[in-house]
Amino acid sequence: MSRPVMPSIIVLLLVAGMLVVFAGCGASSMASDAPASEASAWSPAASEPPVEPATRFRWPDGDRPAVSREMTGVDEAYINPGAVIDDGNALHMYANLFTDWPGDVQTVHLTSLDGVEWTLAEDGPVLDSDDVPIARPGFDVSSGFVAPDGTWVLVFETVSISQPWEIGLATGPGPDGPWTVAPEPVLSGTQGSWDAGGVAWPSVVPSDAGFAMYYSTYATNPKETVIARATSDDGLAWTKDDSPVLEPEASWEGTGLDRPRVVRVGDRYVMVYSGTDLTDRGVAFSTDGLTWERDGEAPAITMEDFPVDGRSWDAALIERDGVLTYYLEIGTATASIGTEVYRATAPLP
Repeated sequence: MSRPVMPSIIVLLLVAGMLVVFAGCGASSMASDAPASEASAWSPAASEPPVEPATRFRWPDGDRPAVSREMTGVDEAYINPGAVIDDGNALHMYANLFTDWPGDVQTVHLTSLDGVEWTLAEDGPVLDSDDVPIARPGFDVSSGFVAPDGTWVLVFETVSISQPWEIGLATGPGPDGPWTVAPEPVLSGTQGSWDAGGVAWPSVVPSDAGFAMYYSTYATNPKETVIARATSDDGLAWTKDDSPVLEPEASWEGTGLDRPRVVRVGDRYVMVYSGTDLTDRGVAFSTDGLTWERDGEAPAITMEDFPVDGRSWDAALIERDGVLTYYLEIGTATASIGTEVYRATAPLP
């Protein structure tokens, strides 16, 4: 099951005998999901240890998944947390399930009052690839929010082997839908520009002017992803910024940044993101949503921290009562083993 973001990943997976793509979310595929080495790409300088982040995640459930494929009732090999929306009372997870990547995807709706125990809200998928006219052939729900008029919005990226990924929307009157998928993308890369390779892994948060969407993109090399921003006053029509908001800088990040997951806490934005190696996740903070300051020089999550053996792919982030909760897909690209969703928490520094 690999979920790369670029063509190079697909080649590696095919050589391995598996058609699994994407790692973050791109054009042919968008960020490499299958790093060259099973070990973390981060290697600190021997002379001067990197500054450790103040944000440190723990896994309170141990090796017990927060959400498993079995509890969804959908027979697929892989699951990721998709979007998690907090309506002020309950949490709503729109998790994605699939076996081939890229391929058909099914999205299910689960609910939780505490973020720990999840139950299926309704039997069967609330969306699948047949419902999404721009699926190529797949789609992947990545974020969601409630608009000022009460409309519920799911934000997804298209999943294609040969075409740049794009970002689309599905809207509904409430958490149970029914969902209406917009026939055209709301965000695409621009030919010849720094985002020509495709746009993916959107994360939408409220801003002073309406909403901000953070996403990963690249120009021509899917291993050289950056994190960009688009803004909207209504959550439906979006305008891209002229340049990225975050580019690789720390040694552990490698050549690209991917999988941005953002929450707003008071006047501060908090982002958890990956480097080239998706097993490493860092934290950054911002007061204006444009200028970001990294939390330390090392990742806040590494593969050595995982509660089970495996690698990681997609994630969702929420904040409640000063505590970050990060739902992370962990497992293997072998369909007989697959992936599950695990929960990590960290108090905000």
